[in-house]
Amino acid sequence: MELGIRSPVHATLFHHFSNSLLFPARLTLLNTTSSSFMATHLHVSSEEFDPSPSLAIGQHDLLIVGPGILGRLVAHNWRQEYSGCQVFGQTATTNHHRELTEIGINPSLKWTKASLKFPYVIFCAPPYQSSDYLGDLRLAASCWNGEGALLFTSSSAPYDCNDNGLCHEDSPVVPTGRSPRTDVLLKAEKIVLEFGGSVLRLSGLYKVDKGAHAYWLEKGIVESRPDHILNLIHYEDAASLSVAILKKQFRGRIFLGCDNHPLSR
Repeated sequence: MELGIRSPVHATLFHHFSNSLLFPARLTLLNTTSSSFMATHLHVSSEEFDPSPSLAIGQHDLLIVGPGILGRLVAHNWRQEYSGCQVFGQTATTNHHRELTEIGINPSLKWTKASLKFPYVIFCAPPYQSSDYLGDLRLAASCWNGEGALLFTSSSAPYDCNDNGLCHEDSPVVPTGRSPRTDVLLKAEKIVLEFGGSVLRLSGLYKVDKGAHAYWLEKGIVESRPDHILNLIHYEDAASLSVAILKKQFRGRIFLGCDNHPLSR
């Protein structure tokens, strides 16, 4: 299945680097022209937005749970698609609220704990930042009003393939109990699918200073198979793909996102 309406992009270097998968070219990604953000100056009296039940939510407004690198790029692309929409960011701390405000994201610790409902919800937060990851995800999913789309950005780690074999969206996943890491991802995916949302399994997120290449350059000697195949996707391409899936308003689907350039170590 091809998603997107613009020129295809081909990213070239990652976030998880344990799988040995060879993914076919399944998805056409939307091109992003810049990684910079257009600042939107909002008038706020504090660093914490009040998630008031009376706040008006528009038909294209978006809640991003975990507005980190990927979430901020999603926000940037979303505002380009829907000028005038509101983008809300749920965070674990107030550490980055001022900078989120400066790039047009309304930050709060409490969006999912209010009685607000959002037409579009994307969950980008990693498991290690939460003491109750599945509970947080279930809370975020319950904030979706069912009209637009709900999307969970997962990882390709659950695929049960480590022999440089071909892998696609419907390939088998590892059995429960083999790894705590894959267990939590599969349980999280199940929650989202039960709510009618979709899952995007991303393989090897990277940017110039973050990813497998940065890890190995710092580590020096890597005691692993040199011919081990890696699949990667740039953060900008992952954001474009996420927006394309949200706009299509899919229900209960699993997608696999990678560039079209598998590499050996």
